[in-house]
Amino acid sequence: MKILENDKNNVYFLVGEENISPKDLTKEHLLKILNNVYENKENIEFPTEEKINEIKNPVEKEIVDQIVKKIHEFADNVDNLKEQINSKFPEIKNEE
Repeated sequence: MKILENDKNNVYFLVGEENISPKDLTKEHLLKILNNVYENKENIEFPTEEKINEIKNPVEKEIVDQIVKKIHEFADNVDNLKEQINSKFPEIKNEE
C-alpha cells in the first residue's frame, strides 16, 4: 500500500480514499497514516529517494521528505512499540 503518489505535476499523500497535498496535510491525516502503518506495516510501500527527488516544488519536496522519514522511523519501531504496549497492558486484547 502506497503512502505517496507522485504524478508529473502533483504529489499527494494517500490517506484512506483521499489524495492530500503536502500543504493540506493535517494532524488527523498524519494520525490516519501512522495508524495504517501500525496496523499494516508489512504492506506499506514507501517512496524511493528518486521519487521524492522528482518533486518539482522545493517546499513540497522538503515537506514530503521530512514526513516520509518520520513515518519510516515509526514503521521501523512498530514491533518494539507493540511489544512495549503488550507488556505494560497485558489484559488488553488485540482485535486481530
